[in-house]
Amino acid sequence: MPQIYQIRHFLTLFFPLLLTQMAQVGSGVFSSIFSGQAGTVDLAGVAVGVNIWYPVFAGMCGVFFGVSPILSQLRGAGKTGDIPGYILQGLYVAVITTAVVLAAGMLCLDPFLGIMGLEPAVYTIAREYLIALAWGILPTFLVATLRYITDAHGKTHVSMAILFFNMAVTVALFRLLVFGGFGIAPMGGVGTGYAITIAAWLTLVVFLVLFSFLEPFRSYGLWHQFTKPDWHTISEQLRIGIPMFVAIFCETSLFSIIGLLMAEFGTVFLAANQAAISYSTLIYVFPWSLSLASTIVIGYEVGARNGQAARQYAHICQGLALIIVCLTASMTYTFITPISALFSSDASTLIHIRHFLLLAVIFSFCDAAGTPVQGILRGYKDVRIITIVAFVTYWLISLPMGYGAAHLLPYGAYGYWYSLIISLAINALALNIRLWKRTAWTL
Repeated sequence: MPQIYQIRHFLTLFFPLLLTQMAQVGSGVFSSIFSGQAGTVDLAGVAVGVNIWYPVFAGMCGVFFGVSPILSQLRGAGKTGDIPGYILQGLYVAVITTAVVLAAGMLCLDPFLGIMGLEPAVYTIAREYLIALAWGILPTFLVATLRYITDAHGKTHVSMAILFFNMAVTVALFRLLVFGGFGIAPMGGVGTGYAITIAAWLTLVVFLVLFSFLEPFRSYGLWHQFTKPDWHTISEQLRIGIPMFVAIFCETSLFSIIGLLMAEFGTVFLAANQAAISYSTLIYVFPWSLSLASTIVIGYEVGARNGQAARQYAHICQGLALIIVCLTASMTYTFITPISALFSSDASTLIHIRHFLLLAVIFSFCDAAGTPVQGILRGYKDVRIITIVAFVTYWLISLPMGYGAAHLLPYGAYGYWYSLIISLAINALALNIRLWKRTAWTL
């Protein structure tokens, strides 16, 4: 397979995935922007809610994504007759995990918020925001599953269009529910939670309609037969998805825990950290989209037993990651002041947002070095090492180091970000060593 063809094919998958991820995280970024414009307390309350919810959502997406390399390899091996069964069982996984998350939330939400020592107004906003999101967990999980199924079929442009629809609806609802209008009273930051929930239900309807009419999904006859949960098939997805859940949860929960720990430094630091994290999450879509694209193409080549093509895709992915991070880091540094002003008009909050964003520029290089490699390894179904490295670097290294830097050294809240940079660098180095010495070079 000529190299130029592979580059073109990879970019054909990557750009829709990139736009899809931007649409997905864009809702979270706009959530912070609208909440910040409503007030620093609203931004802080939403920040607490986001930092509790996002690791759960991102981790569960790892479980749902477990179906993607399975479908990619089935397509590569020409076993398309097995695909409908895996799709239906993947939807069962989404329903089951919804029940688990809702049960855990009912038991743990109030006790968890109670031990954080939040200001009463921040506590109220955070709790009501999470309750608003709870009404949309089922459609959110089903949409995530359907999106990864669609991407595994190479139809990334379809996911892109649907999630841009989701973002457009969400942003319009942000404006309406946060500030009020058309007879609806202003809801402040809590309104962003209800906006996300309403948009999730509408997006699920769109996906279900398209799966009924779009090929090859229409030919699968997914809605014309009832299939009981098949625990053997489900366990195959979970064998891939659970390690991914642990790896993603370890990373995202680290950011969230740090966000929650910012509460001890005051509402201003809590709000500023959330603003910077929201922007950093937007930048993170570049390496993460490369990771998703590499899993699809490498998984396909692995299923077809084409080791050379898989290795070439790995090179393409890493080369693009380096180019993109140089561009995004330069843009962030150049426009750091107007970027900061998007999230707040408070002078003291703006100062800290700028400082956090400067640190985010540094660890974006670590993300670019490590995150695409995760996708490459997943294409080979080599997921256990990702989990181990994530747990060690994020929980055993970063969190203790950050606490020490924040309390034993004169870095305060910024000490947590210094530890993030170090742990991300170690994580990227370990994953690249794994790739260089084993997976990408043998098949």
